Amino acid sequence: MKVFLSHSTKDAAFVARLAAGMTANGFEPWRCEVGVEKNVNFVARIEEGLGACDVALLIWSPEAAASKWTTQEWTSALHRELGEQRMRLGIVMLREHPLPELLRTKNYITVGADEQAAVGETIDWLKRRETAQRLSGLKAPVYLPEYRPQDFVGRTSYLQLLNDTLINEPTAFLLHGEPGAGKSMLALRFAWDAQKDFDAVIFQTCGQRSVDTITAELAERLPIDVKTQPPDKQREAAKDWLRRRQSLLVLDDVWSTEVKQLEPGPGCSVLYTSRLRSLPWVPPAQSAKVEKFTEAESVDLFHAYLDSVFGEQEVNQQRVALLGFAGRVEMLPIAVAVGASLLREKEASALGRAVLKLRLDALADGTKDVNALFRTAIESQPEREQKLLAACAACVQDSFWLPLAAQIAELNQEEAEDAADRLVHSSLLRVADRDRQRFQLHALLRDQLRERLAEDGLLAMEQRHAAALERLFTDWETRWKDCRECLEEVIPAARLLWEQGESERAWQLGYWAFSLGSRVGELDTALRLMQQQELFFSGRDDYEAKNVRQASYGNQALILKDWGRLEEALALHKKKEALCLELGNKASLAISFGNQALILTALGRLEEALALHKKEEALCLKLGDKGGVQASFGNQALILEALGQPKEAMALHKKEEAICLELGNKDGLQTGYGNQALILEALGRLEAAVALYKKKEGICLELGNKSSLGNCYWNWGLLARAQGDKRTGKQKLEQALAIFTELKMPRERDAVQAELDKLGD
Repeated sequence: MKVFLSHSTKDAAFVARLAAGMTANGFEPWRCEVGVEKNVNFVARIEEGLGACDVALLIWSPEAAASKWTTQEWTSALHRELGEQRMRLGIVMLREHPLPELLRTKNYITVGADEQAAVGETIDWLKRRETAQRLSGLKAPVYLPEYRPQDFVGRTSYLQLLNDTLINEPTAFLLHGEPGAGKSMLALRFAWDAQKDFDAVIFQTCGQRSVDTITAELAERLPIDVKTQPPDKQREAAKDWLRRRQSLLVLDDVWSTEVKQLEPGPGCSVLYTSRLRSLPWVPPAQSAKVEKFTEAESVDLFHAYLDSVFGEQEVNQQRVALLGFAGRVEMLPIAVAVGASLLREKEASALGRAVLKLRLDALADGTKDVNALFRTAIESQPEREQKLLAACAACVQDSFWLPLAAQIAELNQEEAEDAADRLVHSSLLRVADRDRQRFQLHALLRDQLRERLAEDGLLAMEQRHAAALERLFTDWETRWKDCRECLEEVIPAARLLWEQGESERAWQLGYWAFSLGSRVGELDTALRLMQQQELFFSGRDDYEAKNVRQASYGNQALILKDWGRLEEALALHKKKEALCLELGNKASLAISFGNQALILTALGRLEEALALHKKEEALCLKLGDKGGVQASFGNQALILEALGQPKEAMALHKKEEAICLELGNKDGLQTGYGNQALILEALGRLEAAVALYKKKEGICLELGNKSSLGNCYWNWGLLARAQGDKRTGKQKLEQALAIFTELKMPRERDAVQAELDKLGD
């Protein structure tokens, strides 16, 4: 085998020893100082030497790096290597010096202090090259799809990981991820780039086919005559051929663990791509999930596709619109690429307008069909898993609770969990929160599932969704933890019920969810629920519509009050009061009086507030509403305390407590305990006050009442500070701050923060 030695003349001594060792082992070295006679065209002879040699060895050193001739030689050799897959370029690191960027993916032999050992290692490397080339012919076999990934962008960390893992030492590696994540394209790009480092590169697509079918296709590609032999003999022949070379086998789109039968074993690197999150024989450390594009990668891809048509400047100007599309498809690489490909065909249109016209249900460019990809993925699943997927598609996109989807799919919990395990392993279901059993579908997969259901099937699934929520929320006060997982689900379910003429069911479900959301601190969702209810009934002027609107106004006002928007809240209560008076709805009017009084109290208008509470009390007594009476007593007591009448206030709180115990009203009871504690604290009975705060805390935790729990910790922290217990004071105030921050209650949050600031470190 002829070997071209590229080196600096200043390294001639080592190169001479290397050449001598090569000659002794049957190799034919070519050195410019030996192979070029005087008065002969130097450049032409070097070109001839490169052309005639089978392998080039670059002897690297600082001097070689500075040599223009050496640079010309190794770049020429590398060009031929990439273009022909014929001549291999090896590197001997004589003295440490950074390699050029184009060579950094290559391994090299380090000389170090023992030059003779390095000569022996280099000769061993040449022998392996000679054996490989004798078996395969001077041209290394490469079987890759005709398409070379010209528009490939980003993914540098993945490519580096594959280089470090598969080139340095033969092993197996798994790239896994969702359909369309770009696993195959990444593997193809790596295979194209890695041709220079392997004697054979084989890219074999697997898909949903039997291992025997895949074997026959693989054997057909290799220079082995085994067509008439049975599949197991074909496999052994193919594996043996690959083992006898430094080979890379890419097994793309693996659907079954049966493909393990195709792995050649030691000596051959195997790269698997699959939607399966793991393969039993590939260690977890030798696998990587292919994630969605970053924004930067999406932008780079748009430039790669569109600059030649629209110009770099216009692509930059439409960056927000383009990223808006990428966001709609959740940065899924195949969808972003197909969208860019479709835009490339809109040369007569303004780019900004063309982006807005991209349809997610028609993402196909002739070579790639995004929705067909998801259809195939769905159809590959067993019936049980398809049922669960369809149920998941009836749930909200953000994330959904698996037990709810199980009810919709009519699966028991164990069946649903087993199906979810399989779907997660197949990269069709995302784990959003394992402990809370929350999952998510990719937006395009969800759209495809809903399209497969068709109009009637989707309607039936959504009706089952609404019915499941009604069963759950009927008992929301005791099942509040479960119901909390489904709060967002109520918004589309209530809309469906409304559209089907089930206005009473729509209101009831929405009210249950609002009550829960208010209690546990999901105030954004609670407000949206009430705003939706108001919108449902805004076009009607009958009794039912007006009654729902007044209730909605009052409930919205409660949240606005918690957020410190007192004037807005008071205005809504006035609208509620007017409707109640018009309808003669005394019960709701009493509630309106009470809530208006609370706002007036917060505004410091205590006498006005007390007068309204008295009107509230009178209405409740007339209606026999003990719950309303106890709430009024509690709020009147707060005002009396603020007016300097603690004994009168405590007397009302005791009446409030008695009614709550009679009615089993735990929420009212915890409110009363907290207010009594404040009075006891003012009277100097600090231990008794702490005992009541502990009772209040226990009930709030039981009920999931976050806002009341925050107030409990706030007042408890102030009390602990007054007792000189700085540690407990700080702990309770920090707990209160966290709750008020989460609930977006700025007045309370800022007040607690001010108290913490007083404590210092």
